[in-house]
Amino acid sequence: MKINTEQAGKILKRIIKIAFLVAIPIIIILPFIIKGENNIIFYMSIIYPNSILMLGIMYQFVRLFSSLEKNNPFTIENVNILSTTSKISYSMSLLWIIDLFILLFGIKNNDLNYLIVIIFLSILFFGVGVALWLLSVLFEKATNYKEENELTI
Repeated sequence: MKINTEQAGKILKRIIKIAFLVAIPIIIILPFIIKGENNIIFYMSIIYPNSILMLGIMYQFVRLFSSLEKNNPFTIENVNILSTTSKISYSMSLLWIIDLFILLFGIKNNDLNYLIVIIFLSILFFGVGVALWLLSVLFEKATNYKEENELTI
């Protein structure tokens, strides 16, 4: 069975919407889940800003998959979506680096597991930001070529 771009857009959009709807209540009840932790303020200062930005990325992907659903991927709107998502990803990377410094120098928690995870996440989101920025540049060029092609026909 072959899946076309419209079907893929619908499927991916539904998956992201479900994840979005599941993430919101989890974020809300999180303080009650980690209530017994020693450094709850630190954990909340890590979780809430990053989770809000992650919800922003998910929202941008819902918008992106909507255009796939319409079978119109090469538009300026998608270039802006990818560019915005890239900036959000860079912001998440920066927040993880700030969290790393707070962990090292503020709380003086040298737990190697936390350090490795936070370093990994900061590098991951920086890489995702670069990849999304490159995609936005490629989509912009493809959109320009598409518009030029439509004008010549």
